[in-house]
Amino acid sequence: MRVVTRYLTKEILIATLFVLVALVALIAFFDLVAQAKNIGNRYDFGMGLFLTFLKLPSRLYEVMPIAVLLGAVYTMSRLAASSEFTILRVSGLSPWRLAGMLTVPAIVMIAATYALGEWATPAADKLRSEMDTVLFSKTLSARGYVSGVWVKDNVRVAGAGNTAVRFVNVHNLIAGEDSRTGSWRVFEFDKQGELVRVLHADEANYIAGRGWHLKNAKVETLPKITRDETPVIERASSRSGAELVLPSEMRPDILGVLTIKPERMGIADLWSYIDHLRDTRQTSDRYEVALWTKVFYPLAIFVMLAVAMPFAYLNARSGGVSIRIFAGLMIGISFYALNNIFAFMGVLNTWHPMVVAVVPTAVMLLFAAAAMWVVERR
Repeated sequence: MRVVTRYLTKEILIATLFVLVALVALIAFFDLVAQAKNIGNRYDFGMGLFLTFLKLPSRLYEVMPIAVLLGAVYTMSRLAASSEFTILRVSGLSPWRLAGMLTVPAIVMIAATYALGEWATPAADKLRSEMDTVLFSKTLSARGYVSGVWVKDNVRVAGAGNTAVRFVNVHNLIAGEDSRTGSWRVFEFDKQGELVRVLHADEANYIAGRGWHLKNAKVETLPKITRDETPVIERASSRSGAELVLPSEMRPDILGVLTIKPERMGIADLWSYIDHLRDTRQTSDRYEVALWTKVFYPLAIFVMLAVAMPFAYLNARSGGVSIRIFAGLMIGISFYALNNIFAFMGVLNTWHPMVVAVVPTAVMLLFAAAAMWVVERR
């Protein structure tokens, strides 16, 4: 059966590549049309093509399971229409053996999908954000926050001797420079939750092993407020023009991930940022959902090939290839919609992130099993 496995693998990969190119080309066309108001004003047509090109990795990642499904449906339907699959069944090809053969193209496409999601998509999205900064005179700020990036950090306040909490507001990041930022505002609290120090700085750069170097900083030290009627003897102090090195576990990559949607981040970046959120006791539900979705989404390709298997058992009278491809397209769109619906519902209802990521794939697998049971009983 090695010859048959190689034949199926080649046909499915070719058909998937054809569908993938067609789908991505259509989506890229609409992405390019969406830039019509900027082409000729902000940048030329060549730059518009380049910005569209930077979106291609994420588009490829999103439509890969649907493209695999349509490519496999086309291949299976063509084999059934030409009676090639009937000959294979007479030769002893069982559904389990067919499923084993389909694991070969599945592994190839799953590896390609993981590579897109882990390396190509985050790098392209980061470059696109930097290009938007240059073209539109924007700043790289956190998503949804006009004031910039807000980060919580556990620190040891100098002279206090207590582990404290620091809230850092970084107004903007510098495009193309990972270790340099714009202005900072820092609010430091002691173990009792009292505000003890406020820092302002025009800009900062990261020094590996030491922390953040705040330039032209203004340091405001506040006295400890007692809860009884004892008068406050200490006075607030302020000094300007200071050069400070702020020890911190907050690395530049922690700031960088806040400018990218969780769905566009790689598994390693998500894992690292979730650890940071847990260390600082912050909510990480959305990032955990994105992490487990990243883990299980490429594995849906196995399920898409399983969904395509019943189409090989349908005879020519069950409809032409075009009707079957349309049915496969509807199934693929349903999976894509189900995946997004569960992702939003999981964050809103605080469902377990792994359950949110697995349920859409499990539903499609049950659908494939039920369809195979129906066609086998005919």
